[in-house]
Amino acid sequence: MTVYTESLRKKSLHQAKLKLSKHRELGEKSTLDIFQVADLLDKISHNGKELEHDNSIFFSVGMN
Repeated sequence: MTVYTESLRKKSLHQAKLKLSKHRELGEKSTLDIFQVADLLDKISHNGKELEHDNSIFFSVGMN
């Protein structure tokens, strides 16, 4: 059961990163609002600590 849970977490993390990447590419044409982006960023971070440091995602959010 633990392996299954870890697999779901990895899949969820991967999907969040993919959506944020797409958001960054689309820029102002993105359909995501600020709350959806914040939710995706929360999924990527854990207890306020970033799992993977990617400044380009945060720069994109700040610019939109």
